[in-house]
Amino acid sequence: MLDTADITRQFLQAVIRIIGRKTSEEYAAVTIRNMIKKLQPTYPFFQYVKIRDTRFLELESSVSTQEELNNVNPKDVGSALKDLMKIIMKSMGKTAGYFFIREVREKIGTDYDIRLVKTMDVDLTFLQSTFIVDRKSFNLLHIEKSDVIRRMLKTMIDLMEKQTSRAYAIELLARRVYALKEQYSFLEFIIINDIRYTLGEDEVAISQEINTIDSMILGQALQAIIQETDKSLLDLGRTSIVDDLKTHLNIEYLGKLEELGVTFAAHGVGYEAIFKQVIKALIDVLGKVSTENYAICAVNTFLQKTNSTYEFLKYIQINPTTDKGDVYHITIMNNFNSISETDARRAIQKLLETIVDSLGEKLGNQFVQEFKMSLDKRYLTRIEEMGVNLHMIELHSELLTQTGLKTS
Repeated sequence: MLDTADITRQFLQAVIRIIGRKTSEEYAAVTIRNMIKKLQPTYPFFQYVKIRDTRFLELESSVSTQEELNNVNPKDVGSALKDLMKIIMKSMGKTAGYFFIREVREKIGTDYDIRLVKTMDVDLTFLQSTFIVDRKSFNLLHIEKSDVIRRMLKTMIDLMEKQTSRAYAIELLARRVYALKEQYSFLEFIIINDIRYTLGEDEVAISQEINTIDSMILGQALQAIIQETDKSLLDLGRTSIVDDLKTHLNIEYLGKLEELGVTFAAHGVGYEAIFKQVIKALIDVLGKVSTENYAICAVNTFLQKTNSTYEFLKYIQINPTTDKGDVYHITIMNNFNSISETDARRAIQKLLETIVDSLGEKLGNQFVQEFKMSLDKRYLTRIEEMGVNLHMIELHSELLTQTGLKTS
């Protein structure tokens, strides 16, 4: 049976990982540790909770709880956790709340969620509902549809810019909106401007006429814009922006979008998406020490070397672009989601080892750390869950370096 120490550890670890996805796990661990210290005078038993710096850990949990915590009344520990959640939500502002609590519930799993309620009186569903009621003191009717659309589209551009360029983000969104006009003619009320050529104009211009469009149909159009844009990003080998979109829009706008029927469902992390993200990270890292075009050629070469063992890698192509402001394309011409996890793991491991071996002593030692920093956290977690052993690749590189030093 799960005891208080187990439940508390799992709960805090989930909170740190969720906050860490938006910032970094190091930042999240320090933040929660400081919050717990502030609560310790009220809840002395927090001395039995230790949060370590994740920079000095490999795959271990950053949270540890001592057995003495099991001697404390579970409901008292529950009260402490509820107060901690309130402080977190207050410090994160309006963007936390509903989605943050929901993510915590999903992360800890059903068994822990049930034990939290039954033994510690921590009902995350009730806490979530309370937060919504408290935050809905504002009147959503005062927010015009045009305001919501403008904010949503501008946020999408900001998020895409982090993965491509601002020029390309604007162009991609404009193409998606234009393509959907045939189905939703009222999208003519939305204009995406490339401000490099339309000086003085806003990037997103919305005509007030759009406020007269039926909410259900408008919501369908906005949903299509999100899905089509996200699909285009994934086709390029980039990362879904759906989760980030939820966290960057404040609760007023999220509430209004919910009224319009817009939902935020990110694409699953299949093997095709994993390989695209791994390759993107490889190009990003290699591009730092050379040029992007050289990095693309190099990764294509490494893929060709490795596909003699893992034939499915020959279906991956990285195509540079000659268009200014555009980005390279990663295409996969076969259904990667049908390959086995064992083959996927071995192929990624072999690809990384091949690159490390080719880089030599100096660059090889830094490569894995740079790769981990460049790869989106959820994909890093996923390949580690598959069994890709990045630590062993680092040790392999260090061994090569030591051998080279000894023989030189």
